[in-house]
Amino acid sequence: MLDDRRRRSVPAAELVRNFAHWREVGSREPVMVTHHGRETHVFMGLDRFRTMAVEDGAPPAPDRMIELAARIHQGLILCGADLTIDYANGVALAMTRRWDRQLQGHLLWDAFPELSGTLTEAHIRHSLASGEASAADIPSPFRDDSWLHLQTFPFGQGVAILMRDITADMQRHRLADVKSAILKAMSVHGAMAYARVSVRGFIEVVDDGFCALIGLPQERLAKVAIADLVELSARPLFRAQLEQVLRGDGDQRIATRLLTNDGAVIHIDAAIARLHGIYGTEGAVMLMTPAETA
Repeated sequence: MLDDRRRRSVPAAELVRNFAHWREVGSREPVMVTHHGRETHVFMGLDRFRTMAVEDGAPPAPDRMIELAARIHQGLILCGADLTIDYANGVALAMTRRWDRQLQGHLLWDAFPELSGTLTEAHIRHSLASGEASAADIPSPFRDDSWLHLQTFPFGQGVAILMRDITADMQRHRLADVKSAILKAMSVHGAMAYARVSVRGFIEVVDDGFCALIGLPQERLAKVAIADLVELSARPLFRAQLEQVLRGDGDQRIATRLLTNDGAVIHIDAAIARLHGIYGTEGAVMLMTPAETA
């Protein structure tokens, strides 16, 4: 507690005008700051304040920053100015395959030799030297076929390294590129048609090949039940096969007959595959080619 008999005071305006002087005084003893003669604040050094925050004989208050770091879902490594590890949370230990190791006090490059000489080291040293934050998406040096989003930024006198696993996102983007290439190849092939339907069997997307096959533009086919494009006598079997796919009972290879805009009937060979999303079935994809008829 502050001793009222020994404390010094300074008007707020004087504190502002001679801040350097009062900062030195405040580092040695607390100074009461007054406003119109009334004491409103205490000016003191940070170390003294932290000491006062702990009751006599009580254990030190928990470090809330470390408590927070232990709870986040990203890997966090805190290093000092000499790149000695001060703290690494459980997520970082798991991502780097160091589950059972105590890394505090170890040099970063000794604890994680996989980082030495890599782009990650360059980002870490850049943030430490320049005081700038940095970020990059990199192949994980700790796991095969994995990717990390890496952030480095100054923290205290050292640097913080924040890691997030982005393998799923990278794979999803790569698969999107593969899908785009497949659709382009089908368009170039010319004899293949593609349609995507909802869980209720309504058309959501068709390609130019399907439009040419049926003889209708995309805007006319949108939200049409694909079963309505099947010849009447073949419709019950087609519906049953489509529903089987949408229920998740297995993909189907079928032969059926489609009605065109000019009234003709086209025999097709088709494959129907379930479109599986995060929350279950999101529809189905149908690929088809005209069938050879005798």
